[in-house]
Amino acid sequence: MKFIYRLFLPIALTLILYLHSQAMSVEIQPKEVLPGDVFLLKVYTDKNPSANPGSPQAEFAGREMAFFQTADNHFIALIPVDIETPPKKYPITIASGEEARTVYLRVKRYKFPTQRITLPEEKVILSPEDLKRAGKEAGLMKSVLSQITMREWDGRFAVPTGTAISEVFGVKRVMNGKKTSVHCGIDYKGQTGTPVRAVNSGKVVLREELFFGGNTVVIDHGTGLFSVYMHLSGFHVAKDEKVSKGQMIGLVGMSGRATGPHLHFGFNLQGVKVNPLSIFKLEL
Repeated sequence: MKFIYRLFLPIALTLILYLHSQAMSVEIQPKEVLPGDVFLLKVYTDKNPSANPGSPQAEFAGREMAFFQTADNHFIALIPVDIETPPKKYPITIASGEEARTVYLRVKRYKFPTQRITLPEEKVILSPEDLKRAGKEAGLMKSVLSQITMREWDGRFAVPTGTAISEVFGVKRVMNGKKTSVHCGIDYKGQTGTPVRAVNSGKVVLREELFFGGNTVVIDHGTGLFSVYMHLSGFHVAKDEKVSKGQMIGLVGMSGRATGPHLHFGFNLQGVKVNPLSIFKLEL
């Protein structure tokens, strides 16, 4: 009996030490994405705060990930995949204290559709005054979208309106056979006056009438994530107002450079314009 005890005691101690070393686990959602998508990392660590070495560290495509702690002492990170990211399988190593785990994300090859549009030249080539205004507003938008604040969003994101999508993310527009742009959002059909609602909790950080976007609302959801609502016919929120998921923030319209009533909706995550549909699919 003593022999068996001496034999199995080292094995049991080794198993205990091994299990203790496996205190961190990582979940990636989803495991395959398209260029322009967002994926989620969840890092589960020892629930004992004294054993927690701090926020995990990881990079994807040269960009450092921003992890945020949850109420149950776990960590999450929403990571943007730039639309120009080459298709391949990417290893992602997450380090926490002396532990490290590696997960893999596959960026699939995808050819975005091309749309050819013919418009009057004045709609394509801006006057010096309009060009100056558009440049100033682009700087304003960049400044607004560069902030990273504490997490405001809670749970899954909801669509901003219940109408059908008329144009998807990533469409390459060729105007008058020469000028090109990429549609970095999605367009929702809608009659003027159709309610537009906040996709999650946050703070209104911009409420302006812009040259391209017309009446525009930007909501900061924290963790570097912003939702953008353009071409509104009216505002139902004020700047710096805190809003909740589902709250009406405006009405569908055709203000700005729009040829008909619709909602242009987009997400900007840590400075990257991403496909809203990929965020709507995440189980948060």
